[in-house]
Amino acid sequence: MTKNADIELEIAESLPGVLQQLGVLPRNYECEVHFYRGNKKKGRTAEFEGNWDPNEDSIRITFAQIEDEEAEIEGRAPALRPADAAPAEDWLLDLLRALDRAENRPGYEFVALKWFRDTALRGEGLSWAADEASRYDVLQQAIERELVRTKKVSNPRPPNFPVTAIYLNRSKPEVAGALGKQTTAPTEFRPIKIRGDSLSATVLHDRR
Repeated sequence: MTKNADIELEIAESLPGVLQQLGVLPRNYECEVHFYRGNKKKGRTAEFEGNWDPNEDSIRITFAQIEDEEAEIEGRAPALRPADAAPAEDWLLDLLRALDRAENRPGYEFVALKWFRDTALRGEGLSWAADEASRYDVLQQAIERELVRTKKVSNPRPPNFPVTAIYLNRSKPEVAGALGKQTTAPTEFRPIKIRGDSLSATVLHDRR
């Protein structure tokens, strides 16, 4: 099922090149796209097909400066969690499962940190992920515990500004557990006894 957020992302990724050629968008800026019906923003998790009406809907584009996501997340103070909120560990499991779904999207080679944190995670419908500070906090914990790793990849929009991508460290037992997979040790090798002469004796006999 294609969601509004998926189409918004595709538009946001295709626009910068055209706008930069026209001199509208500086090289260190990116587009943010949102669907509206009247003056009300449409739900990002809503199904796009059958829900888009060009007579009633509009597309609003805003511009944001590209930042160094890694420096931004490392320098941010942890969020304050309300006493009655779900345990932070549960939030971490939510994040790992959401990242697994994002990594398995067909046709995408990587998951951008900023997109995942501000769009995909918020679109999961998790109550805690609606809060910006909580999203920063949980993602920072996942990176510090090496459950999630980061890497720089070429930016398909402004090539001079690489994107920080994230991916699951699937070798971690915590990640495997969150995804419902078990890691098992290799089965110990046990030699099987075969009746008759030993292999070395058989080889020597055949050489005669």
